Amino acid sequence: MRKILLLAFAALALWASQAVADPLKIGVVGAGNVGGTLGTLWAQAGHPVMFSSRHPEQLASLAKAAGPNARAGSVADAVAWADVLVLAVPYGAMPAISEQLKGKLQGKVVFSASNPFSGRDGEVGSQALAEGVAQADQRYLPGAALVRGFNAIGYGAMKSQAQRNVAIPTFADDARARQVGAQLVRDAGFVPVLVPLARANEGLPGGPLGGANSEAQLREKLGL
Repeated sequence: MRKILLLAFAALALWASQAVADPLKIGVVGAGNVGGTLGTLWAQAGHPVMFSSRHPEQLASLAKAAGPNARAGSVADAVAWADVLVLAVPYGAMPAISEQLKGKLQGKVVFSASNPFSGRDGEVGSQALAEGVAQADQRYLPGAALVRGFNAIGYGAMKSQAQRNVAIPTFADDARARQVGAQLVRDAGFVPVLVPLARANEGLPGGPLGGANSEAQLREKLGL
């Protein structure tokens, strides 16, 4: 029995060390329901997280609830500090975000969980849906290594489905973006399934890749 317990503790220690073996400084731009939930999952997994918005003084309670790995700051603070930026803003804000981040994204991984809606986001949303959300992202975020994920799962499901082998389509072409995107999906408690960026519209709300899918179900939908 003692030997079994020692082996169990060793396994837990190995898992814990692997979970934080490669921590990434994650700057979350937009700390509403989606950004707040994802940032909290990552902070609890061992990543340093900075929640940011136009009003960072309003994020203190969120950062405190997320635990000791979390803090709050301005968008400028997050961009300068982070290894990877996570966008969780209404898509109508993308022109303003683009202007604010101009010249600051060269080579930086940007993980977008932002979705365009024609009703909510007006012409900006309609145009993104028509041209393809990945193309719109790249137009607004020149120089960034882009990955998209968590686009067709609500924040409530992010909380309830974590650690339940739910697969998340993770759209990226750049090798670094694919690596970082897959790590962030895994560390949030989900299973990444890598998909070319050109198919990102399929992963939007109401698209064919939505829902809580197993890896096998998602791969079948993708034709992989």
